[in-house]
Amino acid sequence: MPAPAESLHLLIADAALPRDAPLPPWPALPQLQALLGCMRLQHTIEADEDSPATPFELALARAHGLPGAPGRIPWAAFETATVGAPCAWFRPCHWQVGMDQVSLLDPHELALTEAESRALLAALQPLLQEDGLALRYVAPDRWLAQGERLRGLACASMARALQHALTPAALTVAPDAAQGAHLRRLQSEMQMLLYQQPVNDAREAARRYPVNAVWIEGAGTLDAPLPPNPGVRTDTRLQTPPASTDDYQRAWQAIDQESVAPLVAAQRAGAPVRLTLCGARRALGLSTAPGLKAWLMRKMRPLRLSGVREQL
Repeated sequence: MPAPAESLHLLIADAALPRDAPLPPWPALPQLQALLGCMRLQHTIEADEDSPATPFELALARAHGLPGAPGRIPWAAFETATVGAPCAWFRPCHWQVGMDQVSLLDPHELALTEAESRALLAALQPLLQEDGLALRYVAPDRWLAQGERLRGLACASMARALQHALTPAALTVAPDAAQGAHLRRLQSEMQMLLYQQPVNDAREAARRYPVNAVWIEGAGTLDAPLPPNPGVRTDTRLQTPPASTDDYQRAWQAIDQESVAPLVAAQRAGAPVRLTLCGARRALGLSTAPGLKAWLMRKMRPLRLSGVREQL
């Protein structure tokens, strides 16, 4: 269930690096340590490497009360307030093809402009219209697709796909063989159209990655309006890996002062607050204890940064 509307809830993405990555030390984080000192672990969300969603995505869906199992959370419908129609995010992207594997380029490296994105969308629209899909520009890195062809799809998120080499299991899965075959054909035809676009010729001439594929994610349907939980806050600055240990520590210090400090102030004013720390394997949902219990927890068994970090 989502947190009460009056409760502040901060979710920090990528609070711990993947298991095989070197782990820089955390700097002194006085706000976070003060908050953890009066919190208790409320729930844990697990997501193994084969999950189509990251722990952060699963925790954020839970915070907003979104329906759906991993891979079936209707993000596109939720984020655009679309009710009653199957829809999905179509995300222009670049697949890097190596000798023995295919991987997805981080969309930040693609750095698609609005003009480029709109030109590519316009080139794909006639093809999609033939299949009964409407495509609408929302941002340079995402287009909203709507239509019955999208009903029942299970999709791996781009954030999850960025962590592994691409395999057939990481791609969109349709509920039946006929719909799956149709979807694969559509994706192949989109790739062929993209290959022919002047936008990509210009990007390659400028030594920039071309858009050579479309990633489908966040498919699903909302049967009734679901407004976002107004108390939910996110900090995603660690999703772009810092270039150095110093950058990593500076990012954490900024999170501590800019995102965590307001929760500490709210807790000291007597308001309930929640914190979800999301790592590569799991998300830890923590909540403050009221009054006397919070004081006792600080004195007797406060949560420690090091102990929490090891669980992520």
